[in-house]
Amino acid sequence: HNFCKKGECAVNYGYKMYDINDIKPEEIVEYLRKSRSDDPTLTVEEVLEMHENILNEWAERNLEAHVPEENVYREVVSGETIASRPEFKKLLKRIESPKIKGVLVVECARLGRPDLEEIERITKLFRYTCTYVITPQRMFDLADEYDREQFERELMRGNDYLEYTKKILTRGKELSLRS
Repeated sequence: HNFCKKGECAVNYGYKMYDINDIKPEEIVEYLRKSRSDDPTLTVEEVLEMHENILNEWAERNLEAHVPEENVYREVVSGETIASRPEFKKLLKRIESPKIKGVLVVECARLGRPDLEEIERITKLFRYTCTYVITPQRMFDLADEYDREQFERELMRGNDYLEYTKKILTRGKELSLRS
């Protein structure tokens, strides 16, 4: 479901309606991170540029402006934990400011593929700072129970995919060593 044009309700999920019109570009931070699931033939820079273009198009369509450069965080490490991702740690610190109302990301899984403890930490931080997680498909308000469950499922799905991918890669290495 895409967001509607400026002046229209963005998304309707049951009793609660989100309206992107209440958020200004300078109140959003953008997070870009390359994932293992990205096309391996593309460089980190190409993947980040592709994702940035998707988010810029969304911002133009819904905010009528790009997110300011000082609000864009680019992560070029493939760390699975918050501790191993310096830009994400800066972003988490930044959303503690009441001036930031949302984090724009290509998909929830880009925020990380953390374990259950880190999923809870990320969810709580977004929830208690009243910070929306915004993807081109939908906006998550983690103060809303339904959105919170959906968001956590998205993070878990990313984590499950990562674990499955690691298992396949490990099995492939073991088989090639036996040959």
